[in-house]
Amino acid sequence: MALLKRLFAHGSLPPKAQLRGKRCWLYLRVDTGNPMADEIGISGQDTYLRQFAEENGMQIAGVYKDYMSGRDLRRPGLQFLEQQAAEKKMDYILSCKRDRIYRGHDLRGLLRYEDRMHTLGVDILYPFEQD
Repeated sequence: MALLKRLFAHGSLPPKAQLRGKRCWLYLRVDTGNPMADEIGISGQDTYLRQFAEENGMQIAGVYKDYMSGRDLRRPGLQFLEQQAAEKKMDYILSCKRDRIYRGHDLRGLLRYEDRMHTLGVDILYPFEQD
């Protein structure tokens, strides 16, 4: 039931008061094959997510940058975040858009990852999808 609630609430953000003081990890991912373009993309994501965290009074616990395809949920960045979540080092993951976490054709992969994180007490927010 909780998974269905999150599916239908996908994209909505919690109230600002609920975010204040919460610990978050920023998750940034690019895969253009062009190192200069990758750095520009990472920099833009980093700037936007830091601004969102600051505006909402969140504490940035860390940043993870993946430079690889989003089609595989077994990539090091997501495994690392899952480990950090299991160790209770965060309350939220901030990622600009869903496709930074998962770019595959099967939405169930993304939902399974989100569900695992939620079970560990961590929700993933996609503030860029609000625009």
